[in-house]
Amino acid sequence: MHPTLLDVFGYKFHAYPTMLSVAFLTCTLLIVRELQRREPPIDVTPQGGLWAFIGGLVGAKVYWILQYSEPKYLWHALFVWEGGLVFYGGLIGGIFAVFVYLTINQLPRRIVADVVAPYLALAEAITRIGCFLNGCCWGAPTKMPWAVTFPKGSHAYFQQVRDHIITGKETVCAPIHPTQLYMAVGLVLAMIILKRHGRTRHMPGATAALYVFFYGILRFTVEIFRGDSAKSVAGMTVSEAISLALVFVGAVFFLALRGAPEVRS
Repeated sequence: MHPTLLDVFGYKFHAYPTMLSVAFLTCTLLIVRELQRREPPIDVTPQGGLWAFIGGLVGAKVYWILQYSEPKYLWHALFVWEGGLVFYGGLIGGIFAVFVYLTINQLPRRIVADVVAPYLALAEAITRIGCFLNGCCWGAPTKMPWAVTFPKGSHAYFQQVRDHIITGKETVCAPIHPTQLYMAVGLVLAMIILKRHGRTRHMPGATAALYVFFYGILRFTVEIFRGDSAKSVAGMTVSEAISLALVFVGAVFFLALRGAPEVRS
């Protein structure tokens, strides 16, 4: 755990927002470069990334409030610089914002989605490293040899004290699953698969649908090993329920689009 990544002349660069910013800048530039190199080129600019970034932050904050707080505090979503962000909310908010941007500029939405999909996986993989350094999105206790511990004062430590797993006198929490790293590794693998699929001939939107399918499976699997508490839906966490829905939706759209290959995307 290393929540402060850099301290330069008294200016602290915290791990999570720093990794989030690196992910946003890197992947936005990669997406714009790839779209502009297409034949014919698609005139997307980094402004589209800014739309995604703002929409994602607001969406992530709204989701966190709905899942961990109360709806009456939704107005706090405007304070995106405060803690409390959830990826699914960011995904929904970011997709909506980009949809608006592409519609206003009359750009091909499904083709852009195919190009964005692998870089979206890469962006979250980078951000999950920030989660690991920050100590958020922690795992459940485990005896696996690759288990990790976080120090006293971390989110996992306080959760285990509340759950009576530790007494509060220990210097570190009980060993837990490094769920942030599980997500990071899975997302890098997803990026590789999506990039390979993007080089095949297929209907526009198929690669994006494949991302939705893979992400749903990955997130549902990792949720099993999460240790942070969340409101449940039919015995599952909200994220597990959404993940199952994504698996279904992604599979339906991918199978529908795969049947009629037309373009190299």
